[in-house]
Amino acid sequence: MQEEKHRAEFRVGGVEREMPAEEQLEQLYSYIDAHYDLPDFTPPWRGGSGDPDPADNYIARLPDRITHAAMLMLGSGLDHSMPGVVWAEGIEVSEVPEVGGRLFTPSEPTGAWAISFHSGGWWRGSGNALEIAWRPEVAAAAQRSGTVILDLDYPLAPQSTLADMNDTVRKAVGIAKHHNATSITGWGYSSGAALAALNASLFDALVLTFPDLDSVAGLPEDIRGAAVVPEPAAWPPSLVQIALQDEIAGRPGTGDHEVREYVSRHRVSTPEVARQRIADVAEFLRAQSAR
Repeated sequence: MQEEKHRAEFRVGGVEREMPAEEQLEQLYSYIDAHYDLPDFTPPWRGGSGDPDPADNYIARLPDRITHAAMLMLGSGLDHSMPGVVWAEGIEVSEVPEVGGRLFTPSEPTGAWAISFHSGGWWRGSGNALEIAWRPEVAAAAQRSGTVILDLDYPLAPQSTLADMNDTVRKAVGIAKHHNATSITGWGYSSGAALAALNASLFDALVLTFPDLDSVAGLPEDIRGAAVVPEPAAWPPSLVQIALQDEIAGRPGTGDHEVREYVSRHRVSTPEVARQRIADVAEFLRAQSAR
C-alpha cells in the first residue's frame, strides 16, 4: 500500500508545495547555527570580556548570512531581499553629532518624526552592528512611512548609566520638537525597546520590536539607578512586535496595545518575515501623521 501511495504521488520534476513559515525558519537557523560560531554575548557585569566587537561583528554579518542561507535552504524562487535593500532608496542621510545620531529624511516626509534605538543588551550594538544591520532597517522604515527618523548611537553601559541614556533621549526629542514634528514616536529593538518604554512619557506613540523589558531589572544597580519600566497602561498608543520563537526576550505584558506576532527568533527570521516586520513598523508610523 505504501509503494502504491508513493507511485500515485510521484511527479516528474517533483511536487510544488509551500514550506510552512515555521519550517522555513527552522531550515534557516539550523544552517546558520551549524556554519557560524556564536560569539559570547555575555555583558561585562555578568563575567563577559567587555569587548563588544565579536558580538557586533556577528550581528553585522547576519543580513548577508540570512540572505545566503535562505537562497541555499529555501530556494532561489523566493524573494530573499532584506528591507534595507528594497525600501531605502531615496532616503536622505545627515549626521546629528550633538546626540550621536543620524537623521533619515524620506523623500516625501509627512511631518511625523521618530527616535529609534538599536539593540545590544545595553553594552553593545554600536559600530558595525549599527551601520550594517540596524540602520538599513531604520532607513527602510523612514522611506516607506514618510517619517523622519533620528537614530541614536546612545551612550552604553557600563561606562554610562540609564540616566545618561535617558538624557540623550530627552535631547533627541527636543531636536524633533525644534523641527516642529507633528508627532514623535519612540521605536526600539530588544533593549532599545526597553529604552523607548522607559521614556514613554516623552512620546506620542511607541513601537517595541521584540522588547526585552526584563533587561532593565537585570542591570546592576549602579547602572540602573531607580529606573523602572512603566506599565503598559502608562504607554501612549503602541505597536508591540513579538517573535514567536524568541530565545532571549520573554513575552511582555501589552495591555490593550496593538500586538503583531512573527515566526522569528530574536535575531533571525526569513527575509520575508523581516520585510513584513518593517512594513508593519512603517504602517504604524505613517498612521501617526494622521492623528
